[in-house]
Amino acid sequence: MLNKLYFFFVLILGFIIFLPIFGIFNKIEFNSLYLFEFIQSKYNLRLIYITFLQAFLSSLISCVLALPFAISLFRRKKKLINRILISLSGYSFVLPSILIVYSVIGLFGTNGALNKITNLYDVFNIRTIFGLQGILIAHVLLNTPFAVRIFVQNLNSIPKKYIEVAKSMNFSFWQNYLYLEWPIIRQNFFSIFSIIFILCFLSFAIVMALGGGPRYSTLEVAIYQSIFFELNFNKAIIISFIQIAICSFLLIIGFLSLKGSNYYDIQTDNFEYLFNKNKLISLIDFLIIAIFSLFFFSPIFFISINFLQNIINTQFFINKLFFHAFINSMALSLSSGLLVTISGLIISLTLVSIRSKLIHQQILFFLTSTILVISPIIISLGYFIILGDLRYLDFVNYATVILINCIFILPFSIIVFFTKLKNIFINFNDIKETFRINDIDFFKIIFPLIKKNILFVFSFASALSFGDFTVISFFKTENFQTMPSLLYKLISTYRFEEATFVAGIILIVSLLIYLIFDNIFYTASPDKNM
Repeated sequence: MLNKLYFFFVLILGFIIFLPIFGIFNKIEFNSLYLFEFIQSKYNLRLIYITFLQAFLSSLISCVLALPFAISLFRRKKKLINRILISLSGYSFVLPSILIVYSVIGLFGTNGALNKITNLYDVFNIRTIFGLQGILIAHVLLNTPFAVRIFVQNLNSIPKKYIEVAKSMNFSFWQNYLYLEWPIIRQNFFSIFSIIFILCFLSFAIVMALGGGPRYSTLEVAIYQSIFFELNFNKAIIISFIQIAICSFLLIIGFLSLKGSNYYDIQTDNFEYLFNKNKLISLIDFLIIAIFSLFFFSPIFFISINFLQNIINTQFFINKLFFHAFINSMALSLSSGLLVTISGLIISLTLVSIRSKLIHQQILFFLTSTILVISPIIISLGYFIILGDLRYLDFVNYATVILINCIFILPFSIIVFFTKLKNIFINFNDIKETFRINDIDFFKIIFPLIKKNILFVFSFASALSFGDFTVISFFKTENFQTMPSLLYKLISTYRFEEATFVAGIILIVSLLIYLIFDNIFYTASPDKNM
């Protein structure tokens, strides 16, 4: 039965992905002269330059700062507080970027907490947080913890025998770093740099809110502005394809050097660091962990403290606008999570069932992975064009946002399901064929083995969808708002007391979902059912 679904999925996925691309092509109304004039424009060249500059600096700073933090956490991972910090580091993957924007303004802005204490703006003659400095701070806060989580997982893969050899040879501190820790990190350093570079290259909410105007606009924001402010679809389309070409090139380079894929499990094997009893090294590790944690998790601390301070004074939770936005966000996130889980599971089962047909399998893999090199802005733009006047209908916007969320999270769900299902089929396929068990009955049998993965994917997809701002920015209306779009609206109108409440709710909901799946549903320990 699953083999029969193959062509259905190829057709549906191809239609969903390439329909918006067709919509973009269909809107093109320019000749080669227009393209030549676009490339000659100094402002358009500056867009590309600023996009590269902020992405490169953000990636470089994030990776460099992540190194000492990750190594210190790895060395002291036996402590519960450090394991919690490692878990929180992965939260940046689902932390809504609009919360980072709110935190950067509240902590590092002109009237921010830091400036009130230190008066840095007057000392260093800083005029505003908006601009390149604000973008870099936000991207570093968002991506450094993500790099830390990956580096720690890489360090967890150091073979135990290597550690024993280092002990027997009495490695010094620097020998331990150069011959054990750095080689493991170096394997994936450029890949992590490339991943963060692409994330920053495609950044939308942070640049749009903290860029401070056209001077520090990027390609992603320029697409949005070309549509809604300039009404220039030709410019938006050209920028879209320039962006796709650049991202495809960067993604290929990054993944050519990628080694290993298991980034999200935390190993807790008994591990005694060679210099665990060295007081100086212990002190340095403690200071690094304390200072870096205070900075990189400051958005979580800031939003939580402000939320608790204002929750008694605010009555915004009874506001009709807030209520509708919260219901919309919950409905969109849970619907997206359910659709991602079901479609990812069925497609993964199909991929496993056609494992003997390599070409067919690769075609399906290609279709599900194509979306990784296409920005959500571009897909949203395509559907925005295709839908026309239908986008003014709320139920159409609901369905479109859920669909776009689904196709962008789908590749991740397939990675989780396919790896698990492949191992199950390798172990139990002989039994299936011997007893002639059909696909439906076989799924009922293996369901207990993949239940944790199903809950994990559902929770992860729901958390990501709950905090999404990029897609909803295209389809929001006065009657159709979500929590992130409401937060952006409150920040832009300087209603910070109400914004504090909304930011706190977004943080609590997304963090609660994340901590549940990261610490309960998805573990690195072997499944007891196997």
